[in-house]
Amino acid sequence: MNTLVLEEQVPLTESSLVSVELANRIAYLEQQAESLHESMRYAGSLQRSILPNERIFQNIFSDAFVIFQPKDIVSGDFYWIFQHHDDVYFAVGDCTGHGVPGAMVNIAGNALLRQIIRLEGLSDPAKIVELLDRELTSLFNEHLTEGATRDGMDLVFCKFNLSQMNGSFCGAGRPLFLVREGNLVEFKKGPDSIGHASKEIKEFETIHFGLQEGDQFYLFSDGYTDQFGGENVKKFNRQRFRNLLTSICDFELREQRAELLFHYNNWKGKQEQVDDICVVGIKI
Repeated sequence: MNTLVLEEQVPLTESSLVSVELANRIAYLEQQAESLHESMRYAGSLQRSILPNERIFQNIFSDAFVIFQPKDIVSGDFYWIFQHHDDVYFAVGDCTGHGVPGAMVNIAGNALLRQIIRLEGLSDPAKIVELLDRELTSLFNEHLTEGATRDGMDLVFCKFNLSQMNGSFCGAGRPLFLVREGNLVEFKKGPDSIGHASKEIKEFETIHFGLQEGDQFYLFSDGYTDQFGGENVKKFNRQRFRNLLTSICDFELREQRAELLFHYNNWKGKQEQVDDICVVGIKI
């Protein structure tokens, strides 16, 4: 006759209860983190769907490239283009911060730009940037009960008419580079950015210039030039970027894009990417 032996149940000790509770808590946090990460991935997909395809630039200009490399899943940088009659408006924006806060300002600025040109009927870059500044500042501060947000952006904004071969530019905290016949010309950034500022009256100026066949223009955020790296772990900086652009100006733009990425990755090495990166190059 077989005898059934019951195993004695060992009571859970206080330390065992703590371990079980901790394991459950870790599992819950991991589930929440995965859910948040999935939401971020979806937000990143939505943001990329808003950005114009590189082919739009290539169809309008003689040639073009876009480098867009967020630091996080979503980006505070954006690039934008809009053709209205014979005029082509295009821009690169560098919003406050990166990640979700930057992306919110990014999407708002992207939507407002087209509305200003189509509905308000403005065509002068400085006037467009001035109204964008007012609208963006109002959007983020109108309903605050106290204080003010510091949300805003630096922007390089261009208007080109390819039939008349003339261009204009307004820099709100960002410059515009032109490489013509191997020489680099820098159109200086303006003194004021878009959005929050301590001064009541801002200065936005339109700079006009003629276009020549073969001109190459570069719009960029500060993510590329501010990247730390190299032997002494320093910033890539603006002057090194200028020298690089002039050294590759005889290349096709797709080759320029590859060279810019190669030099950036070589400079960064094992360092962490410090900011969002956006560089747009176009050729007349």
